[in-house]
Amino acid sequence: METLKDKTLEELEEMQNDPEAINRLAQEAPEVQDLQLEREMALATNRSLAERNLEFQGPLEISRSNLSDKYQELRKLVERCQEQKAKLEKFSSALQPETLLDLLQIEGMKIEEASEVRPRCCAAFRGWGQ
Repeated sequence: METLKDKTLEELEEMQNDPEAINRLAQEAPEVQDLQLEREMALATNRSLAERNLEFQGPLEISRSNLSDKYQELRKLVERCQEQKAKLEKFSSALQPETLLDLLQIEGMKIEEASEVRPRCCAAFRGWGQ
């Protein structure tokens, strides 16, 4: 490849008036050649990566849909767990020792009242028939 150093003054003056010659000289420069090669390699790499990405698109969409379904299922399970927890808390509050003691005392008082009423009732009943 011929460089500007190798040209005569007359050839350089002719070249100055010939845009095609200047363009040809620029295109033949090693730096430009290297840049064009790098560009072509980058384009080939990008094309290859794009093709590989397209291969992943189908499985990715399926996985995304599955994830969305699982998320909805999880939300329902969380809601159900919260409902069950509320029921359990309500049930366990009824089984507190203080609550059970209160219930037992109330039942004991009912039994005492019933046992006091029964002898009076029976005595009155016995006397009723005489």
